[in-house]
Formats: sequence, structure tokens, C-alpha cells
Amino acid sequence: MLNLFEMTALILAVTTIACWINAKTLKLPVAVGLLVAGFAFAGLVVLIDLAAPALGAGARFRAVEQQIDYPKLVLNFMLAYLLFAGAMNVNLAALAKRGWAVAVLAVLGTVLSTALIAAAFWGVCHLAGIEMPVSWALVFGALISPTDPIAVLAMTKRTDLEPQLQAQLEGEALFNDGVAVVLFKALLAYAIGQSGGGAAHGTDLVLLAEHAAIEAFGGIALGLAVAVIAVIILYAVNDWITETLITITTATVVYAVALHYGLSGPLGVVAAGLVMASTWAANAMAVHSKAYIRPFWHIVDESMNAVLFFLVGIKAYALNYSLTVLLLMAAGAAMVLVSRWITVAALGSALLVAGRSIPIKLYNVLTWAGVRGGLSVALVLSLPDIPERQTIFAAALGVVIFSIVIQSMTMEMLALRTGYGSAKAEPEATH
Repeated sequence: MLNLFEMTALILAVTTIACWINAKTLKLPVAVGLLVAGFAFAGLVVLIDLAAPALGAGARFRAVEQQIDYPKLVLNFMLAYLLFAGAMNVNLAALAKRGWAVAVLAVLGTVLSTALIAAAFWGVCHLAGIEMPVSWALVFGALISPTDPIAVLAMTKRTDLEPQLQAQLEGEALFNDGVAVVLFKALLAYAIGQSGGGAAHGTDLVLLAEHAAIEAFGGIALGLAVAVIAVIILYAVNDWITETLITITTATVVYAVALHYGLSGPLGVVAAGLVMASTWAANAMAVHSKAYIRPFWHIVDESMNAVLFFLVGIKAYALNYSLTVLLLMAAGAAMVLVSRWITVAALGSALLVAGRSIPIKLYNVLTWAGVRGGLSVALVLSLPDIPERQTIFAAALGVVIFSIVIQSMTMEMLALRTGYGSAKAEPEATH
């Protein structure tokens, strides 16, 4: 058994080596490169185990890997700083111009997508002869519906998208993950109740909806309140170290208090990050502080992204592969894409009726940009030990792999072909 410090050292060491190998050989985007490196590392362990079973490499690897608490690592720690960093870098002016589209896709889009994916997943499992209760299909729909903020932000950083489109994708990803986490918790509680033999009651669903609303709006209110206090304090400070520490404290306090009181931490840190990204907050900071704070959060963002995607790649080792599992992984990617397109088209039509439109040619771009990532894997791994867990994990992993490797790598090409992007200038080599 490794203690927390030893485990942290091991993860950072292996991830750093993987980053170096990717930079020197594969030269892939960090998310893709580290995901591939994680697969390769897990595959190497399998090969060593087959070639020299006496070494017990597989058993040792499995013992260490199982000590990593993915849900706590991602949901209770990394997500706070990743979302805060992402919110601080959003173009607020461009986001405001697409505010309606972002709000509709983040809230109604997540709910509609959850229902569509759940229906498709239940049908696929039924055809494959796998028993899948509707309640657990809804849980799968909720955990795989949100466009992952970590993956989307990584994709938009390396793709020169039209500013309003980039702001819309980033804004949707930042908010819909919070909505999805709230929805996931509510549906998980419902599914566990159903598994316990309880009958479905309308009052149960109403109570869950009320609790979800309190969690979401309470988290946003908390984030705004703490961020306002932080900005007021910034006006009284003129030291870049203290001001950087204030931003770290803001993200940490919001997330910690939200978790303690059962509010939405993700929505809270997004709200706080947007306040800290505002002109009001910028004016409160010393001029020289701006040269340090954003690079600091950029380093935090990139480092945690590297660790997260490497761990997602390694987690593929835990899956018991078979033809059925591979088909589930492929079907998961297909059903999520189709559901995403239907959701975008349906909400685009609704916005058109309301006098606010999403151009039709944008549907395909928004669909393909709906990248899923580590958040979905963390939510899957937070499920209790139920018979349906392996099936849900297989489908979710298939979606994540396809999203990170295929969708994010080809997004720039699609944006260029549809006129929503421009060719990215190659940076000059430096030594």
C-alpha cells in the first residue's frame, strides 16, 4: 500500500515521463498524447505479464491502480481548479453574445440528451441480451451527456475557432457539467432506490428535482458571493503573490463549502471564475499581477489535464474486453453523437421560434465539438458495485476514447471547412 504522498509522487513521475515521450516522439496534443500513453503503459504491463508471468507485473499494477480513488481525485479536487482556470480564460464579451444558446444547451440540452441517450442505451442493451433497468440507463445518460469542460477547453486552445463559437463551446462545457453532475446525483439516488425494490413515486421525483434545483442555484449563489468578497479584498492589496493566493483561495473555499453543504461545487467555481475574469476584477488587480496570475492558472490547467488523461488511459486496463464489450464501446460513441445532433437541432428550432437562431450549418460543428472526457469516467467509477456497472463503464469509455482521439483531433478541420475557424499560425521554434 502506498500512502498519499507516495501515490502522488508516482503519478506525477509517470505522467511527466509520458509528457516527455509525447513531446519528443508522438507530438500529439496533450490530451490525446497522454491518453494514448496511458493505453500504451497498460498494454505494456499486459505484455510483460504474458511474457513473464512469474514477475507478477499485472497483479502489482492492478494493486497500485486500484488504490487511485478516481471519483474523489477528479470530483473532489481536480475539477475545482480546472473549472476555475477555464472560467477565468473565457471571453466574456463573446460569451454574452451567445448567452441564450449557451444557457439552453447547458440546461435543457443536458436534460434532453440524458433522455435520448438513456433510451438508446436501453435499446442497445436489450438487443445485446443485457439486462439494463431504465433507471440505470438514465444514470448512464446523465453521466455521458455533458460536454467535458476539461476536454473541450483543451480542444479550443489548439484550434483557432470563431470567437463567439469558441465562447459558446467553452461556456456550455463549463456550465453543463455542473448541471449534469446535479442531474447524475439525483438520478443515481433514484436508481439506487429502485434497485432496493422501491416503487416509483411521482413525489420522489419531485423531491429529487427540488433538491437538484437547490444544489445548482445554491452553488452559483455561493460562488458569486465568495468571488465578490475576493474582488473587494483585491482592491485593498497591491502584491502579486497575495493576489495569486486570493484566486487560489477563492476556488478552494467555494468548492470546499459547496461539498460540505451539498451544493454544486462545479457551478460554484464556474460562477466565481467568471467574476474573477471580469473587467471589475481585472481593475482590482495590480498591473504586474496580471502577468503572473494567468500563467499560474495556465500551468495548473495543463498539468492537471496531463495527469487526468493519462489516468483515463490507464483505467482502460480495468475493463474485461470481449466482442460484446467492444460493440458496446462502438455503440456508445454512435448513440452519443446521434443524440447530440438531435438535441442541438431540436433546441436550435426552439430558439428559432423564440427569435434567436443557431445557423443550420452550425449544427454539425456543435455536434462534433461535443467532446466527452475524464469527468464521465470519474462519474462512472463513482457508481456503487452493481451488476450494470461494467456495461455502463464499457459504453462510457468507448465514448471518451472516440471523443478525445477522433473528434478533438478533427475539430479544426471541420471548423475550417464550415467557415467557423481559421488556420492556426505555427509558432516559431525557440531554444
